[in-house]
Amino acid sequence: MESKLAFNEFLEMLKEADQTFLDPEANLDEQGKVDGYRHFFHLMHAAVDFYLFNDPLKPRFMPLTNSGRKLFGDNVDAVYYFTQLRGDQEYVIKGRRFDSCYLSFCIYGGDPHGELADRVTLDINQRDIQFEEDGSFEIRLTPDPDPGNPNEFKLEPDSVNMFTREYFFDRPNSTESELSIVNTNPQPPGMPLTDEQLARHIRTMAMFFQCTTWIAPLPVELPVNEFLPAFEFDPEQGGWGTPDNIYCFARFRVEEDEYLNIKIRSPDCCYWGIQTWNFLMQSTNYADFPVCVNNATAIPSEDGSVEVVLSHREAPRNWMSTAGYREGVLFCRWLLADELPEPPGITVLKW
Repeated sequence: MESKLAFNEFLEMLKEADQTFLDPEANLDEQGKVDGYRHFFHLMHAAVDFYLFNDPLKPRFMPLTNSGRKLFGDNVDAVYYFTQLRGDQEYVIKGRRFDSCYLSFCIYGGDPHGELADRVTLDINQRDIQFEEDGSFEIRLTPDPDPGNPNEFKLEPDSVNMFTREYFFDRPNSTESELSIVNTNPQPPGMPLTDEQLARHIRTMAMFFQCTTWIAPLPVELPVNEFLPAFEFDPEQGGWGTPDNIYCFARFRVEEDEYLNIKIRSPDCCYWGIQTWNFLMQSTNYADFPVCVNNATAIPSEDGSVEVVLSHREAPRNWMSTAGYREGVLFCRWLLADELPEPPGITVLKW
């Protein structure tokens, strides 16, 4: 059976995949290696959702992350959904937006077999959409949009999938947008998968898994307790970023008797946030610890800057917990910023 061959290929790939983080040159500590194995199960879960239970001819929005499954550099303040698409179809997205500070639909082009995206083919955010007074909207993705309809957008021939992004200043007490997607081209009823079709799905899941392990873990050569320059995402560079974002990274290292004082000065934007990841680009335990500060939750200093404290013990304001990590990644992002921000400054201090 072709599906058995594909399944065995997937198993063989899994046997070697841990070399991406066990390789001595990866220089991960024991916690990083434990996180690496856990990350594999997150990827397998997502691979099944995205490429076995999702169909570009009958798409539906599948959650990318939650408090238990994390990948692709998830943000504590955000909700993400994924679906496959095809550039020769036409789709209608209906929704109703409530209290998010940012909502977008980012479409990626490339090969439809689980590979990393080649480019962003279309990016739609709330500034591009005409909403009704109650927050409801309807947008159409089509190869031949009507220029007189501001809510119709061109679907490029190489479009293969979409990520939705929605950000909140207070995610636990906010309301997600109601979203649905349909293909306007009628499709026949679904039939049982053939051996060849299942084999194709398995190989696509394996490719998705393998490509993701190429980008995680992040290199530990990131400067320790010092941010790299902020940078804009290039829509032609490939990968799963969005051109609405500006990113900035640092590796943190903080001992029990230390804290990091992180000073942030932000340009005008609809959202900025700083949070912690492990080296697999997974947010740390936000269910039990405060691991993120954003421009609404931060208490500013008199000069307009924000001083965030990262430490193992609680600080009186703007505290981010290490959530048990001695080392990890500090990640900042700005959405729809007016200009490129200066990287935050970090000072290592003793209690």
